[in-house]
Amino acid sequence: MVVITKVFKRTAAMRTAANRMPVERAVAIIAAGVAAGVLGAAPALAGNTKEVQITDPNFNMVAYTMTIPAGWNFQGVVMTGPGCDADQSIVAYRVWSDDLRYGVQRMPTVSWYTVQDERTVLGPKCKKMAALGAAEYAKLVLPTLRPGAQVLGIDTAPQAAGLIEGNKQMEAVLGANADRLHLPHPHYSSDAKQLRISYLMGTQPEEELLQVMEQVSETPQSTIVSRPGQVLKTQWMTTRKTDAWIVAERAPKGQLDAATPQLEAIRTSLKENPEWDKKVAAWMQDRTNAVIRQGWAITNASLKASAQQHDAQMARGQAFIDNMRAQGDQRNAQFAQSQDARTRHTADEVDHILDQQYYVNPANGQTSTISTQYSNNWQNGAGQQVLTNIQGYDPNGEVPGNWTQLQPIKH
Repeated sequence: MVVITKVFKRTAAMRTAANRMPVERAVAIIAAGVAAGVLGAAPALAGNTKEVQITDPNFNMVAYTMTIPAGWNFQGVVMTGPGCDADQSIVAYRVWSDDLRYGVQRMPTVSWYTVQDERTVLGPKCKKMAALGAAEYAKLVLPTLRPGAQVLGIDTAPQAAGLIEGNKQMEAVLGANADRLHLPHPHYSSDAKQLRISYLMGTQPEEELLQVMEQVSETPQSTIVSRPGQVLKTQWMTTRKTDAWIVAERAPKGQLDAATPQLEAIRTSLKENPEWDKKVAAWMQDRTNAVIRQGWAITNASLKASAQQHDAQMARGQAFIDNMRAQGDQRNAQFAQSQDARTRHTADEVDHILDQQYYVNPANGQTSTISTQYSNNWQNGAGQQVLTNIQGYDPNGEVPGNWTQLQPIKH
């Protein structure tokens, strides 16, 4: 890849996602405390400060607040919508100094599942992937997050102790819930690594701490193990879910250690609004109750069928099934269209937050995502790229090969 540039890279805004499955609402405050890294004493932020707010547009209320230096810049947003686990509330923010050299940012939470049995049913948007430790995950995404960065060292992240304590509390609460329902106990674990990296921000040497956290839940899930035509048989299989997120703290090279206490104070100042949390909990409980009521209505209707009405009931039941299938197909089609639109919109939002742009090669239809620091980008038939922000530059005649200028598009 040829890179021609005259500007330095801006920081990427990051997001943190909190999975809000109904059974886990009992430990939502614990999970939020772990994610924010505020279990235990937090460092104090010196100098003049200001409080900034992150608003949830769905409920039109403040979801989170942060305390940052008075002269610094801030962006934050909450997005709530159907994901792999039906509902997620995702907070994204970035904090940076005017010269861009100092900053704190939270990257989006990435979730994937590692199943014990391939027959285990997951949601249509759920990603299956092999288990990865925090350091492995960091090395996997680092070339995309910080192109050209060098890893100077790997250590335990400061959030490690808080994650471990949170795991104990979640196991205690959810274990009691499992006992009440006569279900196997879930198991929670975590991994937290801190990578020290260096890279060039334009021509300026920069250092950064990438705090890579993984929250792992291993939950038993009833899986159908009988073959078609056999008597229905289920078995408890373990489904491992990994939630991985990254917090980045940066400063000019040689100044990161001195700046770390202030950057940590900014990171740990993230506070969730309890009233917003109650709103989300009540909304999710309403959805859950509606599903339960619908399930009981169908079950009770089935129990009232008599033997004398068997033939008639079978006919009506078949008609009902056909009708429900038709409605379900229609709803699924509408839902798929809605999800596709949301997914593409979310992809555009993520590109904006991460300072990226989606491009297409008009010659062959090939797409790619490129940092917005490059505004004049070319590609040849072999897939090689020339990325530059020099307007009017054309590699044809200067770089061997036939080059086509890439066009910016939306997802």
